[in-house]
Parts: sequence; C-alpha cells; structure tokens
Amino acid sequence: MNYQNKPNYRIYALVIGEVLKPGKLFDCEIKKVSFEEQKQRSFSPIQSIFSENDLTNYYKTYASSLRYVDPVLIKSEYVIICDIEESDINAALGGSIRRIDKICRFLTLAYGKDFLNHTQRNSILEPYLYQVNKIYALDVKGNESDLEFKLESGNMYLPNRPELSEWRHKDTQQFLEDIFNFHDEILERAVKYLYRSSIGNFVKDSPEKIVLDHFKSMEIIIDSLSNKKDFKNRVDEVAKIIFLTDLEKEKIKKLWDDRSKYSDTAHPSQYDQTERYPNQFPLPDNVSFSYFFNDSITVDVCFKYFLYKKNLFLVDIERPFSGTEENFGTVNAYSNSNHLYFETSEKNKIELKKKIKEKFVKEFNIKESDIIEIMFGQGVKTATLRIKYNI
Repeated sequence: MNYQNKPNYRIYALVIGEVLKPGKLFDCEIKKVSFEEQKQRSFSPIQSIFSENDLTNYYKTYASSLRYVDPVLIKSEYVIICDIEESDINAALGGSIRRIDKICRFLTLAYGKDFLNHTQRNSILEPYLYQVNKIYALDVKGNESDLEFKLESGNMYLPNRPELSEWRHKDTQQFLEDIFNFHDEILERAVKYLYRSSIGNFVKDSPEKIVLDHFKSMEIIIDSLSNKKDFKNRVDEVAKIIFLTDLEKEKIKKLWDDRSKYSDTAHPSQYDQTERYPNQFPLPDNVSFSYFFNDSITVDVCFKYFLYKKNLFLVDIERPFSGTEENFGTVNAYSNSNHLYFETSEKNKIELKKKIKEKFVKEFNIKESDIIEIMFGQGVKTATLRIKYNI
C-alpha cells in the first residue's frame, strides 16, 4: 500500500462490444488504443505456467491444473482502464476484474435496451467481452512501470500413481467388463455427467457447472424410475426400487435443498458471497455446495441402478415367423442390453409365463428360484422379468 490514497496499479483490459463510447465510465475509463501501441506495450493475456519445484522434481507422475486460464482471445482497439489502490498485485487484479466485469454486465443490458428502443424489437443477448492484457505499477505521480505477472500451478493429484497393478478385489475386473458392455442410455448419460463433474476442476469448468453436472447424474437416474411430481417423493420411491439406504436418501434430499432453496443453481445463499470477500485473484467462486463430500453417494446411485437394470429384462412377445420352437432372441444388444424377444403362439397368460420361465432358465443358465417375478403389459405384447440381484 502506498499510503498516499492514490492508485498504485493500473490494469488494461481489451473490450469488445457493439457500442463503445470513449471516456470515463463509473470508476474506470474506456479508451482507444491502436494495435501498434498495444504491440509496443506488449499486450498479452495473463500467462499461466505449471510449477517446477522440489515436489515436481521428486514425483515422476502426477496431474496438475491451473485455477485460471483465459478461455478467449480478444482483438480490439478499445480497452477498459482501471486504476486501483491495493496491497499487492493479486488484490489489484481481482478488484479490477470485479469492476470491469460489473461494467460489462450492465453494458450488455444497456445495449439490449438501446437496440429495443431503436428497432422496436428485442435483441438477442450480445455480451460485451473483456480480457486483461496489461498490468502496471503506478508511482505517486501516476507514472507507469511494467510488471511481470504469471499464474503458477500449485497442486498435485495422484502423485506417483499407479501404485497397484491389480484390482484390490477379485470381482472388480468382472464388474468392469459387465458395466462396460451393458448398454443402457440412462446409465451411460448419468456416468457421463458424473465423470465430467469429477474432472471439472481440471478442464476449467465453472464451479456452478461442476455442481450441476454432479447432481444431474443422480437426477437422471431418479427421474427415469419415478414420475412423481415432487422430487423428494421421487427419491423415496426410487430408494425402494434400487435399495438406497436411509442415509443416502436423506443426503440426496439435502443436496436438492442446497441446490434449490433460493432458486439458485449451486448454493443456498441470498447474496453473492464473493462480493463480501477482500479483493483477490483468481476470483473466488460463490459455490458452497458440498459435492466433494458426496461423490460416493452418486457413485453408489449409479452402481445400484446398474445392478437393478442388469437383473431386469424387457421381453417383447412376438408370433413366430415359421414353425420354429419357442425361443429367446436379442432385440439390439449394442444399444439396449436386456431387451429380448420371445417367439411363441401361446396366448394363455398362465401357460405363457411357464414357457417364458422355462426357456429363460435354460437360456441364461440360472435357477428357477432366481426369477422373482414376470409381469405382462397390456395385451400380452410385452413382459417384464426380474431376477435376484447378482452382485
């Protein structure tokens, strides 16, 4: 801090939008800077580098990530200039971005209003974009001097792995083969969202997206098994179907409350928590959703859904094309596992159930006592066959 009550940092951020009027704008300034001057000033987006220290020299294998990597590249002759007094460069950069971001939000809305007034029709949302390209230190007279600023990674994930070459449990390899070869659209979508959430920090997803992807994984499965109007009632119904524990059931409901209490996507808060933090960079997020502590629940929901569907068979009842004996066939094993057809001329439900059971036991090499139930759809055109859980 310079204790002169004067700005000691100056941040230049390229900005692009439909209407840019040079001059003072709130506590910043919009100015035109030619491409030639930008080159002379060495304008460049914030640089990021991966750490190289004693730890990275010691560990031979690991994954690391950077908290902030700018996802866009802007070319514009207009800049927003922000002068700020702060204790260090990180606080100055964080405070400036807060100001610039807020200005761009309202510029976007103002353009929408301007377009509406001019054309008498609504505009699509055309956001104003910005990108920090230069940071200067200012002396007490306001003179600029160059500053070097680079973001450096400071975390390690799974150093020196793998540590094992075999699964810890003898049944895991078979489970991997079973679930990989089991084709179910709901399961595949749920696992896709779960995995994306788990790597979100590494691929620069926003905290809000990580949270939404995480919860979406469970929501897809729950919504597929229950059509009750209230989500918590759906959870209660699905818990009985796939045998969720009472603890898992209550934690899922709590996650739902956290996500939905204030009609927000990720955090139960009536105000923006990050606006109350001191200036810092990278900017803190506003997500207090405890997904890190609930990953195991989502994994268990996916696992239990798989066990449920693995032991559930949909059977289409079809008339035989020729005089072939009654038998099972697969509808499309590559898109929907456990979807079978059964060719038969039998129409009596009691006799049909006996024949399905007899042929199914032979086809899948199980005990008759392993078949829990066979339920027919309307018109005896389909049957649902459920067997005991085989973990």
